[in-house]
Amino acid sequence: MFPGEDRWYFSREEIENNSPSRGDGIDLKEETRLRKAYCFFLKDLGFRFKLHQDTITTAMVFCHRFFLRQSHAKNDARTIAIICMFISAKVESTPLDLKTLIVTSNEILQKKVIAAEQRQEVYEQYKELILSGEKLVLSTLNFDLNVDLPYEPLIQAMKKYILDESSQAQFPSVAFSFVQDSFWTTLCLQYKPRHIAAGAFFLAAKHIKMDVRSNRQRWCQEFDIMPHQLNDIGVQMGELYYHKKKPIPTTSKGSIGETSSSGDVVQQPVSDIEGGSSSVADDSVQDKSSPKGVEKDMGPDREAGDNQEDSCVRDPAAETSDD
Repeated sequence: MFPGEDRWYFSREEIENNSPSRGDGIDLKEETRLRKAYCFFLKDLGFRFKLHQDTITTAMVFCHRFFLRQSHAKNDARTIAIICMFISAKVESTPLDLKTLIVTSNEILQKKVIAAEQRQEVYEQYKELILSGEKLVLSTLNFDLNVDLPYEPLIQAMKKYILDESSQAQFPSVAFSFVQDSFWTTLCLQYKPRHIAAGAFFLAAKHIKMDVRSNRQRWCQEFDIMPHQLNDIGVQMGELYYHKKKPIPTTSKGSIGETSSSGDVVQQPVSDIEGGSSSVADDSVQDKSSPKGVEKDMGPDREAGDNQEDSCVRDPAAETSDD
């Protein structure tokens, strides 16, 4: 495991070039679209349960950290997102009932209400998959569930610098929107929370036409951020909004870890994905008709899973189909 508080922070180049998904034929554009897709799904799921934003954001961070070490080609992103929300809700002291979580997730993915008499069947079908997958996610994260969020440093800076009535009316909602949108990118894997808060603060100030130039130095000192870091965060947020000119991927019709009629894993976790690999490695979370184990090779600089046990994540429906 990476020692010290910087264990979860990497350069953008390291994240993009050393992604395990890249070795499985998923390019950067595809991975970016997958990332937005599971974030959209988590946002929708959190809305259904009326969860606090901290719980939703923490689940997104867990997903980002998981796919920093595991491949999209080998793990169904919908299943991982559900598991990360399950874990996040417990971490944030807003635990979710597993049955309700599974049923609600399927309703989102299938875009229809599951009849009351079918809910127990759906729960039984996916319960073991989620619980086994939870072990994989926890071991991949090295059981490190500590996530610091940017909200507190942002709030403290607003109390200190956003003093006039006009700014107070506009600034908070804009700044918090920028913070929340940042988690649809890999910025939380590159920068510490106070730096993301700084990016949101500066973007919000520009948006409402505050005097950024004369305040730049003291604001940078407040967040302990260098100008080049601030500029980089602004560039990456700009890329996010540029791509938002096209609709953000929405949840596709399907179910958790959906399989095709041939038994191959459908590689469209939330949105319609073209060119995704249908091959599955031995160690992954997939809803497939044959059992698969826990990923051991997590790519460059990813030692967290080296000591995990050889547990398996199985589709309960596969238990009766084994030879």
